[in-house]
Amino acid sequence: MNPTRSSVLFSFAFRAFFLLAGAYAVIALVLWIAAFHGLRWPGAPAALSSLWHAREMALGFCGAVVAGFLLTAVATWTGRPPLRGPLLMVLVASWLLGRFAAMIGGGLPQPWLAAADLAFPVLLAVLAGREILGGASRRNYGIAAMTWVLAALTLLYHLGEAGFIRGGEQLATSLMVHLLAVLITVVGGRVIPLFTANWLRMRGDTRLPLPRPRLDQAAIGLVIAAGVADGFAPGTALTGVLCIAAGAVNLWRLGGWRGSMIFANPLLWSLHLSYACVAGGYALLGAAALGLPLPRTAVLHLLTIGGVSGMILAMMTRVSLGHTGRPLAVVRPVAIAYVLVAVAALLRSLGPALPGPYMAMIDTAALLWVIAFSIFLVVYTPILTGPRVDQK
Repeated sequence: MNPTRSSVLFSFAFRAFFLLAGAYAVIALVLWIAAFHGLRWPGAPAALSSLWHAREMALGFCGAVVAGFLLTAVATWTGRPPLRGPLLMVLVASWLLGRFAAMIGGGLPQPWLAAADLAFPVLLAVLAGREILGGASRRNYGIAAMTWVLAALTLLYHLGEAGFIRGGEQLATSLMVHLLAVLITVVGGRVIPLFTANWLRMRGDTRLPLPRPRLDQAAIGLVIAAGVADGFAPGTALTGVLCIAAGAVNLWRLGGWRGSMIFANPLLWSLHLSYACVAGGYALLGAAALGLPLPRTAVLHLLTIGGVSGMILAMMTRVSLGHTGRPLAVVRPVAIAYVLVAVAALLRSLGPALPGPYMAMIDTAALLWVIAFSIFLVVYTPILTGPRVDQK
């Protein structure tokens, strides 16, 4: 990599972290599916379980996107210079350290693995807090707090794995998923109606999404309550009721964002579709808790694949275009990638109720996921590693 390209890559957090997230989405899932079929790679951790998979998807894949998005957006929120250069390189190195430890650190002592894994979320929390607090961005204090929650959940995972807290790994991975859902309800609730309104105005439409602050607060509060309940008491009646309420209120919220008017714009319908999967995921989780004959681990994937990962793909593609001076329009393969992630979510979550072997559904969903994020890498690697096209 020549110095110019290196300086571009570390000029904004979204560049390096979105690139790493796309690559890790492919690598981590290919290795996990291989392990699912009994094929282990050299240095793989001894405890290669679904909890390991959940942590790497939440902390490794999603954590990279959170870092890239948050540390880019915070410059806009606060007016402070963006994190770039050597300090950004250190944060990227901490993420890489954690992923190498997770992937090939099977023979290393547990304390070493925990320290390597904790470096990234702790450093992210410190840097995000410094920027948000330093810029007095009170509206985003809650988001800064969420980064510390992510670090605390990472610690909880390793305390559980080391035997200090029974069930710590299960609780940590469950709460990580719900933490990401909370982040989507907060940030998505800001940007989806805003982006939709901007596009409708450009088309001369005056029927815009209207602010509904009380509904917004209820939607976020119910996701928090449902997530805590599902983490600490999965499968109970209370959890079922809270999850269904969270799903219903967030669908109501989504219904006010004029989603029926945006089908011509993939950058918008992908956001609306992903938010619908978040709401639908909570509704399905609630139904499963109240007796729907579908495994919790299956229906959870409507939230994690369709909701969280779909939103990630939609936001990475949009942010990468906007922050490199390109028009907000995606090429057809990227629109196809949005659809592939949504279909993967349906196959993985509803597979037990569909005809045919469920393992084939899992493999097909994984293949669609890998194709979708491979498309992202092919299309967006030149964008993320190249300079702005408008020379700003």
